Amino acid sequence: MEEAKQNKTILVTGASTGIGAAAARRFAAAGWNVILADINREAGEALAAELGDCALFVLADTRDRSAVEAAVAAGIACFGRLDSVFANAGIHRRNRLLDISDEEFDLVVKTNIYGTVNTLRAAVPAIIRSGGGTVVINSSDQAFIGKPGNFAYGLTKGALAQITRTLALELGPEKIRVNAVCPGTVRTPLVDSLFERVSAAGDTTPDELWAEENALFARGRAGEPSEIAELVYFLASDVSSFCTGGLYLADGGLVAG
Repeated sequence: MEEAKQNKTILVTGASTGIGAAAARRFAAAGWNVILADINREAGEALAAELGDCALFVLADTRDRSAVEAAVAAGIACFGRLDSVFANAGIHRRNRLLDISDEEFDLVVKTNIYGTVNTLRAAVPAIIRSGGGTVVINSSDQAFIGKPGNFAYGLTKGALAQITRTLALELGPEKIRVNAVCPGTVRTPLVDSLFERVSAAGDTTPDELWAEENALFARGRAGEPSEIAELVYFLASDVSSFCTGGLYLADGGLVAG
């Protein structure tokens, strides 16, 4: 059966590449308008051009609350309303408690936690004005398990899981459902750059690192952005109308074993 087209608008942060771009394509294919917010102007504008009139790119760093507010305002001026937000923007750095610098700790926390909170502060009031809607937060399998060498990243993703639970209760009366997608490793430019940094610091190639990573999953491989985008779409759309406060794994079986 052909999927019914939706006349809704979603804000996607970190929208230019990886999971964000895959989600933007998924929503556009379903007839949603998509506000693409990212710090990568070239990739963002290219994606907006690819998607056509249903997409608007706005240059925005989520660490700057006013920039996200401007993105929301621009999107509403273009499309008339906001029904959902996918708070996706984030970064990853490998570190441990005993070796992380103050600068790197601040960078990860301000991007992953402050950036998400800024996004929600900007988007949620607009969703309320539209009569309700949905929030999807990009957390991680590290909301469920610990991984050595991921001190700051795991800390922030655990915080996003708790934000999801709390907001589901706070925003329920406003007719807003809040859920989190919790991916395992996904083949994205973010992970590629991480493996390149790890490889440069040691004697392992990125291909060897990917082979080691793929072997961790019951599926025999890491995920693809389009697979996570399907779960994001499910959680943002009306087909998941009884789902709120949930942390939804898409991890290839990693946490199961």
